[in-house]
Amino acid sequence: MKYSIAGLIATAALLAGCVSLTVPGGFSPVKGPLSQQNPLPTYTAKMSGLLSGSISVILSNGEVCKGPWAFVSTATGGTDNANAGVAAPPNMGAEWDFVYGPGYYVSHVVGNKLYARATLTGNLGTIINAEFSNETNTRGNTKGVAIDNHGNVFKVSVYN
Repeated sequence: MKYSIAGLIATAALLAGCVSLTVPGGFSPVKGPLSQQNPLPTYTAKMSGLLSGSISVILSNGEVCKGPWAFVSTATGGTDNANAGVAAPPNMGAEWDFVYGPGYYVSHVVGNKLYARATLTGNLGTIINAEFSNETNTRGNTKGVAIDNHGNVFKVSVYN
């Protein structure tokens, strides 16, 4: 039996709209009060979506922080959100450089097409701003940073 390529493409496009990818991740504090704890906590995260989606993180006190993520427009060097549902966090270049080394933000994040942001709001008042990047568009290469409203900086790992 023969199928037209157009029909297969149309079916794939329809199914792609129904598919949601979920990947685990972790938020590990590297600076601030949480980074002084022993043992060092790592907070489990769930990230879903393909071109945009949601993230949820459960903190050690049971607080659930969640919110949308979306790719950032690179037209102005990574400062405009592609999705109005994601609030613009403060400039996080210093956090990228702190976590991954001096100059990392300018060399590997700014202008990258695979650059996303998220603002997570917790049910107990914590707000976490996060950024993610995958400059080579390869599995296992997604990196990120996050800051919260309690003075903590996190290295974000995405286990894709």
